[in-house]
Amino acid sequence: MNKKYYGILWGCLAVVVIAGGIYYFVGRENQTVPSVPQQTEQAAHQVIVNQTPALEQAIVQREQTQQQTPPQPQSEQTNETATVTTEEPLTEEVVSEEQTEEVTAPQTEQAGIFQSEPLFVMPLAGNIVMDYSVDHAIYDATLDQYRTNDHISIGAKKGDSVKASEDGTVESITTDDERGITVVLNHGNGWQTTYSQLQENVVVKKGDNVKKGQEIGFVGDPTKYSVALGEHIDFSIVKDGNTVDPKSTVVE
Repeated sequence: MNKKYYGILWGCLAVVVIAGGIYYFVGRENQTVPSVPQQTEQAAHQVIVNQTPALEQAIVQREQTQQQTPPQPQSEQTNETATVTTEEPLTEEVVSEEQTEEVTAPQTEQAGIFQSEPLFVMPLAGNIVMDYSVDHAIYDATLDQYRTNDHISIGAKKGDSVKASEDGTVESITTDDERGITVVLNHGNGWQTTYSQLQENVVVKKGDNVKKGQEIGFVGDPTKYSVALGEHIDFSIVKDGNTVDPKSTVVE
């Protein structure tokens, strides 16, 4: 009888413990599960409420700022810049014209009669007894050797008139053993003509302005360096310090 009583008692106690455990765990689960959605929903709700109005307000403020900004100052600044840009080139053009006038005037006065390229003529009629040749050597009868030659020698009679090949100014009158009496005319623009083997009684002096065809001197005796050529004059044309072939430069 006692064994059955204690067995029933322990059975009831086990039922109570099990039921209490089930109630405890079930109640805990019911209390824990709802709390998570509430916190999540509250956090999400807080994000939406706190940030959305700030973004909308920023957009509204930006639109209001753009509408209130006047475009007029930019237009005025652009016009001022355009005006300055237009005036500066005009000023530079005026200065350039003034400088050109100041520089051109003295050059024109110094040039004098030299307003165009010269048109040369032979200083006298005659045969060429020694030709121009700077590219290869030709025979020199007086020196009995081959050499280059930077002028032409025109055969003539002693006392024949030698005339200016073009308008110019007497630049120099010199004497040396090889070329004898020499007159140099300056024709401007880098052009010069040279007349050698002349008599001493030249009819021009340094600084004289001469015209084309004007007499400048007379054929003299040849020097010892060209005696084999007979009586003649040496005639050369120079452009910017370099001799050119007179035959390719004269107009007649």
